[in-house]
Amino acid sequence: MENITFHITVKAIVIYRHKILILKRIRPSSDGLGFWELPGGGLEYGETPHEALIRELKEETNLDIKIIKPVYTFTAIRPDYQTVGIGFLTIPTNDHVIISHEHTDFKFVEIDDLRNYLDEKIYNDIIFTLKEYENMNLEE
Repeated sequence: MENITFHITVKAIVIYRHKILILKRIRPSSDGLGFWELPGGGLEYGETPHEALIRELKEETNLDIKIIKPVYTFTAIRPDYQTVGIGFLTIPTNDHVIISHEHTDFKFVEIDDLRNYLDEKIYNDIIFTLKEYENMNLEE
């Protein structure tokens, strides 16, 4: 157990015009979560979760975002490391998506259609937040 490492990651629920941004990976997740995911990635040493999320969104999508609040956490335990993640509710301040080399496609998907793209575990992690968001009227 002395060689176990922790990886901290951040994910964004990016909502634009009542749709959620998802990205298609080049290959399916090693955790069996499929091709489609929320944008985000790992913290670099010295970064705060907010800084990492802003950087990752810019790198992966070219979007600038406004972080509303952290909304969920998740963890994945593997034989040699553990990932701990924080999911944030965000809105973009621009809408010109340019995906990075890590992805092959992107979509803005209606909440009701997310189940068709995201693994059930990811969907279940975020659905409460999406329903809460609909009542916040942030895009009006």
